[in-house]
Amino acid sequence: MKVLLHEEIEHLLTTVNDGVLAFTDGRHPYCIPFGFVFVGGTVYLSMFPRGRKWEYLQKNPLVCFNAFCWNNEHTEWYSVVVEGELEIVTDLQVIETVVRANIKKSGLDPTQYLEKRMEYYRNSTDNPKALKIFKIKASSVTGRTMHTLIGS
Repeated sequence: MKVLLHEEIEHLLTTVNDGVLAFTDGRHPYCIPFGFVFVGGTVYLSMFPRGRKWEYLQKNPLVCFNAFCWNNEHTEWYSVVVEGELEIVTDLQVIETVVRANIKKSGLDPTQYLEKRMEYYRNSTDNPKALKIFKIKASSVTGRTMHTLIGS
């Protein structure tokens, strides 16, 4: 197993579309898949503040996020683990930066999508049930890669 360099970690986090976010209420683990963007060294996710994930987050804001991929031959995997505290983002400038990154990553047209999405966030700031953007305030970011042993 090889430790990924900082540049390799950033490359994976900027090119992979999805990851898995793990929560715990202190007794039980719970993990779910999430789309994400990596902006300015931070992982951002969008979610509605409800359901089991929200219940767990209210009890314990500490999370673990994993993004991973395989090489083209499926003989080597790459994985990045981000551990830290999940926080709601309320700064509209940061939200716009994240929305722009999401638009770019998704291949959407910003002229048709950006203003509509930003209007939603501006109008729903005080709505506790509205879609929110969260960031992982990382305490640890590590990466590993390994050749598979299947067929060896």
